[in-house]
Amino acid sequence: MLEPNDRLLLFGYGLFETLKVRNLQMEVPWLHYERMKQGAEQLSLPMPGYEEWLDGLKQYLQNSSFEIQNRTAHTTANKPPRTKSAAEINTTFALRVTLSGGSFDTPPQWLYHRRPIPYTEEDYRVGIAVTILSVPRNEHSPLVQIKSTNYMDNILSKQDAETKGFREGIWLNTKGFLAEGTMSNLFFVRRGCLYTPSLSCGCLPGTRRQLVLECAQRLGIACVEGEFSLESFAEAEEVFLTNSLMGIMPVCQVDERRVPEINFMGEALRREMDKLLGNRPNCC
Repeated sequence: MLEPNDRLLLFGYGLFETLKVRNLQMEVPWLHYERMKQGAEQLSLPMPGYEEWLDGLKQYLQNSSFEIQNRTAHTTANKPPRTKSAAEINTTFALRVTLSGGSFDTPPQWLYHRRPIPYTEEDYRVGIAVTILSVPRNEHSPLVQIKSTNYMDNILSKQDAETKGFREGIWLNTKGFLAEGTMSNLFFVRRGCLYTPSLSCGCLPGTRRQLVLECAQRLGIACVEGEFSLESFAEAEEVFLTNSLMGIMPVCQVDERRVPEINFMGEALRREMDKLLGNRPNCC
């Protein structure tokens, strides 16, 4: 339990990572660790080594009530309930790990939480609608490069998009260039070339963003990281978003404009990412 004077409670001072868990297997935990480690250095918070950090996640997965929820009709009058093994469990969920800021007299605390993943097969089939937000992203803020628990900018901007009937909002930065989504990184396609805002535009170095860039290179797809205006974005033939939970999510509409292509290059990259993840051992 957090102390009342923990800076996480008082000021939102802390870090978090959200990992996708499939059949009790965490996807690319080392990428999340490296980003969290960099954030801890920036906030002057102590960070354990990778194996110790990973052990905390494993312990949570083993001890959580997740196993209890998967006790099914194995209970009879003469037979006690049986907990399914990891191999028998076929489910996917989000696992959040949070490092609190602690205080002057109490150390930072580790917190773990799991929740369902909100994306559906229909989302991937037809795509989601997004809007360009009116409030800019401050690309000069030190918070844009880390997963800070001070997440109010993201939450309020996403709520603004949702009240207008959109699933996600896209930020421009203070220069008027594309930055990122409130919960995602942004990619778009023009004339067979893949584009994504550079990190200097004010976007988070997303784990799936990193994997998409790697997959594009493996497939021989030309990819440009840079500064892009709304005018260049308006010519996009395909748009998709990425984060650790959605993977690669197609966009079917940007404000009033329908996006011409759905699941063309994005689908090729999704298949390549599945292969890439399959060739890398995840951690249970």
